Amino acid sequence: MLELKNINVSFRSERQDKIFGHTRQQVLFDVSLTVKEGTCLGILGESGSGKSTMGRVLCGLLKPDSGEAVLDGVSVYASRAGRRNLQNKLSIVFQDYTTSANPRFRIRDIIGEGLTVQERREGKKLDRKAETSRLLELVGLPADFADRFPHELSGGQLQRVCIARAVACKPEIILFDEAISSLDAHTQVQVMDLLRELKDRLGLTYIFITHDLTSITYLCDDVLFLYQGRVTENLPVERISETKDEYARKLLESIVVFDTEESA
Repeated sequence: MLELKNINVSFRSERQDKIFGHTRQQVLFDVSLTVKEGTCLGILGESGSGKSTMGRVLCGLLKPDSGEAVLDGVSVYASRAGRRNLQNKLSIVFQDYTTSANPRFRIRDIIGEGLTVQERREGKKLDRKAETSRLLELVGLPADFADRFPHELSGGQLQRVCIARAVACKPEIILFDEAISSLDAHTQVQVMDLLRELKDRLGLTYIFITHDLTSITYLCDDVLFLYQGRVTENLPVERISETKDEYARKLLESIVVFDTEESA
């Protein structure tokens, strides 16, 4: 469905420019991956591993130095049509729900941003009130939350609103960039249970970027380990204990089992 083929990304370093002249720092090295339709691919890496840069390449925000991103057989960066194809099919949920939701907007306006995308793409007007109510209920929130402001919601509730906004675009793929890492463990489980339900109900495909292997094992079908800009392992989650990679083994030792009964 969505592929990266031999992706390389580098950035100019102003500090090194001053010392050595024109110098670029390599961030991603020959990265390849495949996101299969209807599955959840987890991209796991510590801070500085390059996972956020990979996320920017995947969602069409950063053209790589070399390599190719392909969605449904169409090259993303070869033309405007390629980027448009990606933008029509992919939504994003970010880590910081407080900054991704305008504090001056009511919840209906935040979700309305996603509905606007859908209206423009399909060329038709929606019943905003009815759609907002439906989307709120879809993510487990009361319809009357539509009139509230972000500061009136808890962190978990506000992230559910951001998920509703992403779903409002009617995407085929949703990319989650550390989307639950700032929530407490109990709320993380609740949100991941919601994501599972939405994936099955709406036939979605997920890309889940995180530094937390525990979340990967709970939600994802496949996991890609990224270390210092290189893919060190890529395998199904059910075979994760078979990994021979030293970095992956170290992360496996830190896994915490979620209490799923408490979250029910």
